[in-house]
Amino acid sequence: MVAIPSRIPRRHVGRAVLLLLVLALVAVSIVRFGGDASARQGYTVPHDGQLEATLGVRFTQAAVVGDGGLVELRYVVLDTQKASAFQNDTKHPPRLRNERSGKLAWRAALMKQGHELRPGQSYYLLYLNAESAIKRGDRIEITSGPRRLAHVPVR
Repeated sequence: MVAIPSRIPRRHVGRAVLLLLVLALVAVSIVRFGGDASARQGYTVPHDGQLEATLGVRFTQAAVVGDGGLVELRYVVLDTQKASAFQNDTKHPPRLRNERSGKLAWRAALMKQGHELRPGQSYYLLYLNAESAIKRGDRIEITSGPRRLAHVPVR
């Protein structure tokens, strides 16, 4: 027959409790973070090389902001000279057309930065979203002169 001591030394109890806590933490982590990974569908904006070459910018995002009253159109500078001309042409900003309803957002406030544009830097235009012409989840067409960029998703 095996003799079992009636009293376990304190240092062994501390180690046992610590081991149980570590095992519990590992188990909770596996259950919480180890299951199926699900992520939101990626946000991608189509590109048009000819439009980008003409304007010197690449459009990267369209989003309804300001409690639905504004549409923000973000772009990245590719060519500083062409992008400066694009940004300084306040009389002819790109037009945004809702592909579903055909409604337009054309009143833009060009966000002049007051300094030299930098390649790779992100800038934006704000449009008045009159009569909620564009809503989250819509797709828009960006028109600048004869060039068009279609199927741009709106966040």
